[in-house]
Amino acid sequence: MPTTQNSIWTRLPNGNVMHCSGLELESNGNSWQMTPASGFDFSVFTMMEQGLSVEEAKGLAELLIWQGATWATTGLH
Repeated sequence: MPTTQNSIWTRLPNGNVMHCSGLELESNGNSWQMTPASGFDFSVFTMMEQGLSVEEAKGLAELLIWQGATWATTGLH
Protein backbone atom coordinates (compact mmCIF):
# COMPACT_ATOMS: atom_id res chain seq x y z
CA MET A 1 0.00 0.00 0.00
CA PRO A 2 2.78 2.54 0.54
CA THR A 3 3.63 4.66 -2.46
CA THR A 4 6.38 7.10 -3.21
CA GLN A 5 5.63 10.68 -2.30
CA ASN A 6 6.11 11.75 -5.92
CA SER A 7 3.38 9.48 -7.30
CA ILE A 8 0.02 10.86 -8.32
CA TRP A 9 -1.48 7.38 -7.81
CA THR A 10 -2.09 5.44 -4.61
CA ARG A 11 -2.95 1.77 -4.25
CA LEU A 12 -5.95 1.30 -1.96
CA PRO A 13 -6.38 -1.63 0.46
CA ASN A 14 -9.07 -3.13 -1.83
CA GLY A 15 -6.62 -3.27 -4.78
CA ASN A 16 -8.08 -0.26 -6.57
CA VAL A 17 -5.90 2.72 -7.41
CA MET A 18 -6.72 6.35 -6.75
CA HIS A 19 -5.50 9.42 -8.60
CA CYS A 20 -4.57 12.44 -6.48
CA SER A 21 -7.76 14.12 -7.78
CA GLY A 22 -9.87 11.42 -6.14
CA LEU A 23 -10.60 9.44 -9.31
CA GLU A 24 -10.72 5.74 -8.41
CA LEU A 25 -9.97 2.90 -10.81
CA GLU A 26 -10.88 -0.76 -10.37
CA SER A 27 -9.85 -3.88 -12.22
CA ASN A 28 -12.12 -6.75 -13.21
CA GLY A 29 -9.08 -8.93 -13.81
CA ASN A 30 -8.94 -8.18 -17.53
CA SER A 31 -9.14 -4.40 -17.73
CA TRP A 32 -9.25 -1.26 -15.63
CA GLN A 33 -12.11 1.20 -15.47
CA MET A 34 -13.38 3.99 -13.27
CA THR A 35 -15.60 2.94 -10.42
CA PRO A 36 -19.23 3.91 -11.08
CA ALA A 37 -19.04 6.79 -8.58
CA SER A 38 -15.79 8.11 -10.07
CA GLY A 39 -17.18 7.82 -13.59
CA PHE A 40 -20.20 9.89 -12.64
CA ASP A 41 -18.12 12.52 -10.82
CA PHE A 42 -15.68 12.66 -13.73
CA SER A 43 -18.51 13.20 -16.23
CA VAL A 44 -20.05 15.98 -14.18
CA PHE A 45 -16.71 17.71 -13.66
CA THR A 46 -15.37 17.47 -17.19
CA MET A 47 -18.53 18.16 -19.18
CA MET A 48 -20.70 20.31 -16.92
CA GLU A 49 -18.10 22.24 -14.94
CA GLN A 50 -15.22 22.39 -17.43
CA GLY A 51 -17.27 22.44 -20.65
CA LEU A 52 -15.53 19.56 -22.39
CA SER A 53 -17.37 17.80 -25.18
CA VAL A 54 -18.30 14.14 -24.82
CA GLU A 55 -15.39 13.22 -27.12
CA GLU A 56 -12.91 15.31 -25.14
CA ALA A 57 -14.10 13.90 -21.81
CA LYS A 58 -13.91 10.35 -23.16
CA GLY A 59 -10.36 10.93 -24.41
CA LEU A 60 -9.27 12.35 -21.07
CA ALA A 61 -10.90 9.45 -19.21
CA GLU A 62 -9.14 6.91 -21.43
CA LEU A 63 -5.80 8.63 -20.83
CA LEU A 64 -6.27 8.64 -17.05
CA ILE A 65 -7.37 5.00 -17.06
CA TRP A 66 -4.36 4.02 -19.16
CA GLN A 67 -2.00 5.92 -16.84
CA GLY A 68 -3.51 4.40 -13.70
CA ALA A 69 -3.56 0.89 -15.13
CA THR A 70 0.05 1.23 -16.24
CA TRP A 71 1.06 2.47 -12.83
CA ALA A 72 -0.80 -0.35 -11.08
CA THR A 73 0.41 -3.18 -13.31
CA THR A 74 4.02 -2.28 -14.10
CA GLY A 75 5.21 -1.32 -10.66
CA LEU A 76 5.99 2.29 -11.50
CA HIS A 77 5.27 3.05 -7.86
